[in-house]
Amino acid sequence: MNLDKISLDKEIILNATEEVIRRFGPEKANISDVAKSLKVSHAAIYRYYNGKTALWNAVTERWLTNIHVHSNDILKEDNTADIKLFHFLEDFVEAKRRSAINDPEMFANYIKLAQSSMEVIEKSKEDGINRIKEIIVQGIKEGIFFVEFPHQAAINVYLATSVFIHPNSFEDPNRNQNIESVVNLLIRGLKNPNK
Repeated sequence: MNLDKISLDKEIILNATEEVIRRFGPEKANISDVAKSLKVSHAAIYRYYNGKTALWNAVTERWLTNIHVHSNDILKEDNTADIKLFHFLEDFVEAKRRSAINDPEMFANYIKLAQSSMEVIEKSKEDGINRIKEIIVQGIKEGIFFVEFPHQAAINVYLATSVFIHPNSFEDPNRNQNIESVVNLLIRGLKNPNK
């Protein structure tokens, strides 16, 4: 299949890049491999991405967005903030583990890509913190949470649960129990007006 300038777009390039990364790994894969798989010149790829770093960052960013897509639905749930936060944090800590099980090649590649995509990782982290903050603010309005500084509270909640997104935690036989205990502790702390 020959793609011309009109039919080539960022989504097609990202799909091809993911396949190339799966096949060769992030270190060995390059823009020429992506171009070859699309049957275009590497210059055609440069019209959309200014080099390998930009393309690999875009793949990492899309991957992170896709694994956390369910959290958008959680934010729209018609629940009180404490229930919504529990569901959100449960999904947050399980998203990467699900990816490791369902798409192990891309997960392994993500770990390698993430080491060189700190700007993308920081953006994803800030997005997670902002989503938690949104739920905390809802809880303050509902009179469920009593927090003076919602953004700082969201950072603390993110940090307390981020231990569960590390691959070393995925095989822990007490993982689910530990997640539930930590999340319940955090929610109780947000509800405590005597901090």
